[in-house]
Amino acid sequence: MSLSNFRPEKKELPSAKYASFSAYPIRAESANARTPHNRNVWDRQDRWIVAALTLLCAFTRLYRIGRANRASWDEMHFGKFGALYVNRTFYHDVHPPTARLLIALSEVLAGHNGTFNFKGEYPPYVNYVFMRMFNAAFGITLAPLAYLTCRQLRMPVGFAAMAGLFVTMDNALCVISRFILLDAPLLAFTAFALMMLACFYRQRRQAFSAGWWRFLLMTGVSLGLVASAKWVGMFAVALVGAYTIYELYEMFCDTHVPVHVYLKHWAARIVALIVIPLSIYMLTFKIHFMVLNRYNNSANFMPMGFQTKLIGNPISQQPYDVETGSSIRLQSHVSGAGYLHSHTHQYPAGSMRQQVTGYGYADGNNLWNVQRRLAAENVDGTRGAMSEAIPGPIGHGDVIALHHNSTNTYLYADTGHEAPVSKQFKEVSAVKADSAEAARLNMLWVVEIVNPEKRMDDGHVHPLGTPLRLRSLMGNCVLMASGDRLDKNWGWGQAEIACSSSPDARTQTGSKYLWTVERHINKAQKSVNLGQYMSSSFLRDFAVLNRQMWLTNNALIPDHDKHNVLESDPLSWPFMIYPMRMVGWDDASIKYLEIGNPLLWWGSAVACLLFPVQVLYWLVCWRRRCLAWRANEFRSYIEGAAILWGGWFLHYAPFFAMGRVTYLHHFLPSLYFGILFMTYQVYFATSWYAPRSTRSVLVILSAAAVGVFWWFSPLTFGWDKPIKDLWGMEWVSSWPVYEDKLAI
Repeated sequence: MSLSNFRPEKKELPSAKYASFSAYPIRAESANARTPHNRNVWDRQDRWIVAALTLLCAFTRLYRIGRANRASWDEMHFGKFGALYVNRTFYHDVHPPTARLLIALSEVLAGHNGTFNFKGEYPPYVNYVFMRMFNAAFGITLAPLAYLTCRQLRMPVGFAAMAGLFVTMDNALCVISRFILLDAPLLAFTAFALMMLACFYRQRRQAFSAGWWRFLLMTGVSLGLVASAKWVGMFAVALVGAYTIYELYEMFCDTHVPVHVYLKHWAARIVALIVIPLSIYMLTFKIHFMVLNRYNNSANFMPMGFQTKLIGNPISQQPYDVETGSSIRLQSHVSGAGYLHSHTHQYPAGSMRQQVTGYGYADGNNLWNVQRRLAAENVDGTRGAMSEAIPGPIGHGDVIALHHNSTNTYLYADTGHEAPVSKQFKEVSAVKADSAEAARLNMLWVVEIVNPEKRMDDGHVHPLGTPLRLRSLMGNCVLMASGDRLDKNWGWGQAEIACSSSPDARTQTGSKYLWTVERHINKAQKSVNLGQYMSSSFLRDFAVLNRQMWLTNNALIPDHDKHNVLESDPLSWPFMIYPMRMVGWDDASIKYLEIGNPLLWWGSAVACLLFPVQVLYWLVCWRRRCLAWRANEFRSYIEGAAILWGGWFLHYAPFFAMGRVTYLHHFLPSLYFGILFMTYQVYFATSWYAPRSTRSVLVILSAAAVGVFWWFSPLTFGWDKPIKDLWGMEWVSSWPVYEDKLAI
């Protein structure tokens, strides 16, 4: 039987009186619990199956969960982050806070005092078993959520239960839930978002009803949770966004929908799917800032006002007025550029003078002595500019020289040479104090204060609160951090410092042109509490932290010159070419391999990759008028398929465009969609081509999934014997079960 000749049983369609499926509710008398659009109340059979799947999934996630009594894999990172929450010490990570806050909650409930650094064996006072069980609870939710989602997508009980069983019996989804990691909450929130979308999809004929509002708002809540767990959750946001655009476009094309109703749909979705998720996302950062109130040097990239509010910060108590004779440490506003720095090494080309760089750590080579050489009112002339330093505070418009304390050199702008990396800029170097260059105007800089703190806006330079732009008096170029890095062989990968002679640079307030006095040393002055002059804004702190997360994420690039057993390429994920060793592989260690259930991975990969071909075939048949779908039959199938396949695609394809390092567990959210989509395809294929074989299909596929899971379970639950004693685990030659063939 060909698909083009298939004519399913004709189903009764909703009344044509209501033209738009989403703009008008169905009559109350036709909306009952048995109609497909209103089936959001589950019967006793559904409840029993949900309970059974939950118990089975709990067994697979909790069985021997405490066997490895040492911090394993990324537990060393995320467990430590949880401990930092417990002792309230600020730290920086590339992920949003929600999942890490949940880990911290598990540590609090387990009675951890925050002193263990999650390296080596767990001490007796750390209840790591409870922490893992708390995390595994999120993985346990995947099976019931998968079942309920499939029921909402019109799949019968048997196939929906098989989808839940498949999710339970995938070894990779199981093992990732058994450790203190971010992935289990991420997967749970992803599955929750998909379920809420499916429930909202089933309410589309009852626009603005109580159920419609409930699931629309809960979809927004789920998006806030998944996006604030890891940024991979943004792909779930993209899925819901794509579905929303589809719905709004359909209503736009429907001439029966009044304008005011259409605008009401827009307003509802803006509030539920933008305002609510964004509010939840921002709220998690607010909690993050409230909890982490103790200083750590990882807070150095945060605004100065934020840092001064942290307990134990080293920058609040400093002399107030920067003046001639002060030693200062200038910090660039460019993230990662660090402090203005110099050392005894020379540039290999250009002027070949002493290097000036940006260095990210505080040391003696970052200190510069300020010498006021010309007052602001005399800048138009250069008389006296090379004279002795003028005592007094440094103000806006003054001309200064910056003397490098440890090498007895001066900061020098040379417009005759290009910067070593960014050739469009000019070189900045350091010249000896007794050299001929030190007598030139190139070593003089005009101080320009830009947007100071209101309580420091007196025209003078103060630590922390008066951002500066330094313009060369001779070259008329502006000191800047270019954003590039020097060569590792001679510049040690430090940040490039240059001078921009562009006319725009002289008025720019961008971060690359601005510097702040982060440290001020002057024994002639008493220190004051600078925090009283500094302001702090949550929105600014929120924006800065998210920008730094983005930059840090992009900096996680793979080293193609050496093999890393943890890394893998997205192209290898669907067919599981290279599973990942999660721990050490010596004979005495308890070995865990992030390997999936091959039946489910390969089957879902084939189903997802062939779906575009299937749709193309139907389009050709439709064009040739040989497709025999009845009214709404194709739509009934394709909408559910598009949601699941779209989730798989949106959680997988973006990794090909990423330059950052990638790991196999990045594929797990996509795998969840793929497993549900494969089950969806099996259900419809069976109902089309072999409806009498439904029970056989369910039994055979379920038994196969359970059997394959059991076969690989030693590497899921932990294998403590020599790996050679475990027979038959290497189904693909590239799998690093017995040896890592890619290791050099």
